[in-house]
Amino acid sequence: MADVDSLARLCERLPPRRIGVNPMARKEEEPWMSTEIALVTGAGSGTGREYTRLLLAEGSATVVAVSLLADELASLQAELDPDGQRLVIRQADLSRPRAAEDLVQWCDDQGFEVGTLVNNAGFAVYGAPTEVDLERVETMIGLNVVTTLKLAVLVGRRMKRRGTGRILIMGSTAGLAPTPRLGAYCATKAFTNSFGWSLASELRRSGVQVTVVTPGSFNSKFAATAEVTHNSLLGRLYAHERLDATTVAQRGYTALRRGRSSVTVGFSGYLVSAVSRLLPPAITARTFQLI
Repeated sequence: MADVDSLARLCERLPPRRIGVNPMARKEEEPWMSTEIALVTGAGSGTGREYTRLLLAEGSATVVAVSLLADELASLQAELDPDGQRLVIRQADLSRPRAAEDLVQWCDDQGFEVGTLVNNAGFAVYGAPTEVDLERVETMIGLNVVTTLKLAVLVGRRMKRRGTGRILIMGSTAGLAPTPRLGAYCATKAFTNSFGWSLASELRRSGVQVTVVTPGSFNSKFAATAEVTHNSLLGRLYAHERLDATTVAQRGYTALRRGRSSVTVGFSGYLVSAVSRLLPPAITARTFQLI
């Protein structure tokens, strides 16, 4: 236990993997405009649900919550805004082609101007690369990569023209290290991380704040959705993980408010980040396979 604690302290002392602080971003203590519209994808559960809660508490006039599952949206509405005054729910399959364009067009039709985009929706496919369901992998790429990219670009270009806006992108430390049985998912998150950091740099002086959140493992629907087996390393990690979606969302949201371009959350996140800097990718993959 002492060795684990020592390693945790060592990881926390490593310099954070971030681009920097956006000089154009508002300071945390400054309230955001109460008239903005916030758009949250994957809002029905986990970090998406918590981001929705935080945005409503912050004072956003309207939060549009998007999810694939109608029952999760109904539960969210009943819990956070039963009168329907500030929370608008939208059921949509964001893995479809042109899902991003359709969602932006729907926002336009409703008269919504997005001031905050939380690009949170995503899922994983777990299994040997020669045995996984390729249609499911393609669906994952459509959601994790294509829709994430399109939403950020479509909403981001409008924010740039206005000279103000916020974009939070849920990346992952899985994108920093190739992991056996999660190869395609890690590749999608490598894309998400890299794209998000590049976007943050390019929009840095435009008045648009972009923050990439890279958590490690935490209690969520991830393991169940990915069908992670309990006898695997990942299964053992999730079985003993104490970090929850609430903490991850709070850390990510705080980073967004403070104008940070990147934030890593959780011990496993710091560990993977450290390993990815110390070992070549091929060695990292072999190491994770042997653990």
